Amino acid sequence: MKRRTLLAAGAAFGALARPSFAQDTWPQRPIRFIVPAAAGGTNDVLGRYIQDPLQKLLGQPVVMEYKPGAGGAIASQYVAQQPADGYTFLLHGSGLVTVPLVQRKPSYDALKDFVPVSLLGTSPMVLMTHPSMPPTLAGFVKQAREHPGQLEWGASALGGVGQLAMEAFHEAAGIRKMVMVPYPGAGPAAQALLAGQTKYMLSTPSSATAGFVKEGRMRLLGVSTAKRSPLLPDVPSIAEAVPGYDTQTWFGLVAPAGTPAPIVERLGGAVAQVLAQPDIQQKFRTVYVVAQGGERELGEIIRSDHALWGKVARDNHITMD
Repeated sequence: MKRRTLLAAGAAFGALARPSFAQDTWPQRPIRFIVPAAAGGTNDVLGRYIQDPLQKLLGQPVVMEYKPGAGGAIASQYVAQQPADGYTFLLHGSGLVTVPLVQRKPSYDALKDFVPVSLLGTSPMVLMTHPSMPPTLAGFVKQAREHPGQLEWGASALGGVGQLAMEAFHEAAGIRKMVMVPYPGAGPAAQALLAGQTKYMLSTPSSATAGFVKEGRMRLLGVSTAKRSPLLPDVPSIAEAVPGYDTQTWFGLVAPAGTPAPIVERLGGAVAQVLAQPDIQQKFRTVYVVAQGGERELGEIIRSDHALWGKVARDNHITMD
């Protein structure tokens, strides 16, 4: 009797131990990072910066896969439906939170369908204007207040953080009834600004925009963070003219809900080791991103963004199909 009891207990222990063993030996095959845009975007660039050192730490290939479309919703919905086995992750940014908040029929829930793995970095947005606009932030805000409904502004994605952050800027600055013109990406939106088809936009900085500023074809009037950014120390903070305005974009890794905690912790720890390398930090700065890791930090950002942008979307009646 005792022998049968011991055998049964041993079998039960073995069954309980198997998942832990599998997690302890993770990864045993290639890992996929799903990117919600075409190759060449900031998500992709950051992923490729950390790809090789991560492969060396984890002992398995890290494969980048691209699923663009619907503001990132296609990739997000895809990853949410994948097995929570630690082999598929989503390399996304602020749009992970904003898109379902403005969809009439949300295709996923950013809070329930994913678990944070690690923040990768943060970047300020920049108020970019056409040279025909006043050369200072205070001058631009004054003109915009005095001419409601008479200026066009570009949005790089309907329901994206650029659109929501601009609406929050309008509200904080007392700017009313301007004309939004949507574009399929930051590149086309910037080209419209250069051509004078729009007069201003909020977007993340890039080497391309730095070149346009140097050529005198575009101005950078303010960064969206509460204080000046170390990435653009000569550009004032929008809060200097519009007190209280403070926002930024972020990039990070999330996994399908239910992914075992030991796997999340191991990948997050490996990412932290990579981000601590000085050469990686310098590479991130070249695309105007401050390298920053942390599972808890990403979770906090996702929750705070959900509350902030949800209110902005509701207050401004922003919806999309």
